[in-house]
Amino acid sequence: MMQINESLYQMKTEFEAAIIKNGASAQTSLIRSQKLINILHNQVKHEFIKLGVNGCLIYPHLHECKPEVKISGLLKAKNQDICIIPSLIPKDKFIIKGSKTELIDNVNIEKVISINVRSQLSSLAKNIDTLYERTFAEALNLHLKHPKQCLGEVYLIPVYEYDSEAMKQNKVRFKKVTKLEDYINKFQYLNNRQSYNGNEYKYERVCLLIVDFSKNYPKLYSTIEELKADNLVSPDSDSTMDNLCFENFASDILSIYESRFCDCIDIIRV
Repeated sequence: MMQINESLYQMKTEFEAAIIKNGASAQTSLIRSQKLINILHNQVKHEFIKLGVNGCLIYPHLHECKPEVKISGLLKAKNQDICIIPSLIPKDKFIIKGSKTELIDNVNIEKVISINVRSQLSSLAKNIDTLYERTFAEALNLHLKHPKQCLGEVYLIPVYEYDSEAMKQNKVRFKKVTKLEDYINKFQYLNNRQSYNGNEYKYERVCLLIVDFSKNYPKLYSTIEELKADNLVSPDSDSTMDNLCFENFASDILSIYESRFCDCIDIIRV
């Protein structure tokens, strides 16, 4: 199975090759095709499978991008990037429309683990408020209707964002992220929902992938000390990466899930 660093290297290689070949249109085409983000989707699926989750219960399945599962929250229904659906939810509770699958509303929906995976490789400072508000709203929408549901969010940002102007000339250049601590603090605020009574806007676990793609082999930061050592955050910063790293993301989700649905944890395992 691929490790996270290998997946990040693959993302870097494919993205930069596309920039050199297609210039500024590379980012748009890769976003639309989801080819780049699907590398990260598969890595997240790998992590759950390594911990014994039955791959047949993960939707879309490993190395597949369809069907996504749509789940209805309080205000709207939305396709989820990755769902782990326990086998106690019978197939007659699925509505299958081509490449789309929708779960019929019933009490067992809250036993579905839902993970969303996103990345922002450029224009970070400009988009942070909009992206954060959407992330906030999506957890709230689901938890208000399914308070026990275990939700995860994996969000990738670069230490040095890709320069959009250089892309227009088919060149790979980087700019420094100016709001790195802002991202850390904002996502930490949405992290680590242990109790299902309240804090509906939070995720059971958030993973913030902070990656330096400017290096020949991407560097993943897992602690605030690592960021301080490379002068990427203030040396007296009180921000923390605790419980935001990728290493324990899947195991933390499963631990919280087991505490809420002890009768289901064995059902989702091989």
